[in-house]
Amino acid sequence: MTPLRVLSDTCQKVVGGGASGQMQEWRLLLEKAESSPEIVNLTQGYPDFAGSATARREAAEAIAKDGPNKLNQYSPLVGLSSLMESLSKFYKRVWNMDVDAKREILVTTSGTEAISIALQALVSPGEEVVVFEPCFPWYLPVSRLAGGEVKLCKLSMEDEYAIDAGKLEASFDPKKTKVIIVNSPHNPTGRVLSESDIETVHRFASTSEAGCVIFSDEAYEGQCWAKEGHVKIKVLVDKLNEKTGSKVRVVTMGTASKLCSLTGWRVGWLLGDEDIISGCKALHGYSTYCAPSPLQHGIAKALDEFTDQSFDGTRDMMESNARKVVDALRGQGFNTYNPEGGYFVVADGSPLGFSSNMELCQVLIDECKVAVAPMNMFYGTPAPELTPSERGLVRIAICKTEPVIQEAIARIRKL
Repeated sequence: MTPLRVLSDTCQKVVGGGASGQMQEWRLLLEKAESSPEIVNLTQGYPDFAGSATARREAAEAIAKDGPNKLNQYSPLVGLSSLMESLSKFYKRVWNMDVDAKREILVTTSGTEAISIALQALVSPGEEVVVFEPCFPWYLPVSRLAGGEVKLCKLSMEDEYAIDAGKLEASFDPKKTKVIIVNSPHNPTGRVLSESDIETVHRFASTSEAGCVIFSDEAYEGQCWAKEGHVKIKVLVDKLNEKTGSKVRVVTMGTASKLCSLTGWRVGWLLGDEDIISGCKALHGYSTYCAPSPLQHGIAKALDEFTDQSFDGTRDMMESNARKVVDALRGQGFNTYNPEGGYFVVADGSPLGFSSNMELCQVLIDECKVAVAPMNMFYGTPAPELTPSERGLVRIAICKTEPVIQEAIARIRKL
């Protein structure tokens, strides 16, 4: 008798695939990294410092207030009006970007939910989603859950993780490609997209017969130390549209997890044209309905205080940490990419003789008591099909205080 199958085809497809089937390795490594206080854990991108004092204070006061208090109840589905207004003013003040608070903003329960509902709103079954790899692992299963077919486009350290027009051409189908996902600053590499990169993406999107939309993940917009600072992809695309007569559209994701260093609060947002955001609002209503109201309130107050791209000093902290980690790893013989933003440094251990990144991760955690993440999970390409240098890549979180970074460096130098 054939046993009854509990999980749906859709669920099994996601559970079985993950990010190239590497999620089990990732879970086991995380468990080991958390198993002892002696281990310096640089696997995940969460800060080890308190996060925005303003956001925490304002949210705490709202939660503790006695009597009738709407901030401890549901917010409107679309988000607190105060947060939406704060977001609109924030993007205008810091990046001179015009966003209508009522029509072009949706507050979501994390940036992760924002990615999910945006792709569900945009992608129909059989349409294609171009994903540059390595990538944030959630892009792949979320695209498939939306019914999309993922088309991978490889970025390589040898090319400074720049977008290659020839590779993009091979992944792009003008009749089927509905979304191209870009991420700047990039997780995991720290690459900041250049104007040339965006011009390349725009050129292909503008030839689409399927109404291709650029989905721009800008979670790390507050941690960008490139010479020109973080540049909003939407602003660049609008200029290219004006120059070329195209009508390419952009949906932008942002998150308080990184802007305010509060990854546990799960407050994110989407910015885009009214018709797209309206669709996202409907799907959000049937997903989580609303982000936590007092936390939205705290984030609004924190955003009101940001006047430039320093963001409570986190940009300078990440740049300093990145420089120290890159210098130390290169001194040890690692091939290391020099990031211009984000929470991470990517390094290749193959020059040291390691046959795989899992081998390197195990040696680091066992001998040096430092935990880092294998990069296999950031590729959609199966590990056996990666190049030797790609199989040697690890990701190191730098969103930690200086003493933690210095201790990790001292331990790695004993490798």
